[in-house]
Amino acid sequence: MLYVDNRWRGHHGIARFGKEVVDRIDLPFTALRGGPKPTSPLDVLNPSRLALGSQAAIYSPGYNAGLTIARQFLTVHDLIHLQVDEESSSLKKLYYERVVKPAILRAGVVMTVSKTSRHHLVEWLQTDVVDVIDVGNGCSATFNPAGPIYSAADPYLMYVGNIKAHKNAEVLFEALSLTPDARLIVVASETAQVEGLARKWGVSERVMATTGVSDDELAAMYRGSSGLVYPSRLEGFGLPAAESLACGRPVAYWAGCGSIAEIVGKNGLVVTELSSSEAWADAMRTMLSDQFHVRQPSDAHRWPDVALKVQDVLTSRGIA
Repeated sequence: MLYVDNRWRGHHGIARFGKEVVDRIDLPFTALRGGPKPTSPLDVLNPSRLALGSQAAIYSPGYNAGLTIARQFLTVHDLIHLQVDEESSSLKKLYYERVVKPAILRAGVVMTVSKTSRHHLVEWLQTDVVDVIDVGNGCSATFNPAGPIYSAADPYLMYVGNIKAHKNAEVLFEALSLTPDARLIVVASETAQVEGLARKWGVSERVMATTGVSDDELAAMYRGSSGLVYPSRLEGFGLPAAESLACGRPVAYWAGCGSIAEIVGKNGLVVTELSSSEAWADAMRTMLSDQFHVRQPSDAHRWPDVALKVQDVLTSRGIA
């Protein structure tokens, strides 16, 4: 019997992956709905999971595992909780070593979303008895070159994501202070923090912070932009980069962020100095001058393909 953790549902990150993939799994399953949020430490003792027998299998679109005699099949999107000091803690490290890793070892397989994350997982697990499978990540068909275009009085660039430390977003505001003709639309839930950074670097009049936009609205913003600036130092995948390219707009990214390099390839501007505001300002100027063009976007990141790969992993383990 297959149980699927259906609590990962939303518009961003793992929640988006969960919604898109679970809705497409063509296998009989029962939704594992009970208990706390999947991100809660209390989920380790989730009664819904504890009650399952040894013949049961649980699929989670995320990294969450817990105490159970059922087999647990996880999608570990990245190891940021272990790799980034600001996102890590002793409790998180203990959870990954004592709960997540044993669940993966018992299942004999773990899924992830990029070649870069696969490499990190292989290094972390240090075993040849686990198959680490890159099932990829998807991008909604809403993101395409043909469609409404956001209307703005002046050319603008975009940043989409949160403002956590590993996203390295502040360098963009500093770079903006060096490019008087540049404007930036920031799509992030932390609008107050965005506005604070804009004030700090004296660029408030050239920054628009917004949140809660629909896919249709976001796609229109990408189409109307000169491109996406994405200075993150570590990503499991990097969905905004895939969305921007799908809309025909280039991406400026840091050379050391492997997962973004996988997505962008030759359709972007590589910034070699992570913390250099001058380097990011140069990339902004190039994008705004329309000197860089994206090749015809591909459909490499499709949710149906991702769901099929997940389903194939589950069926290959005798679940259905």
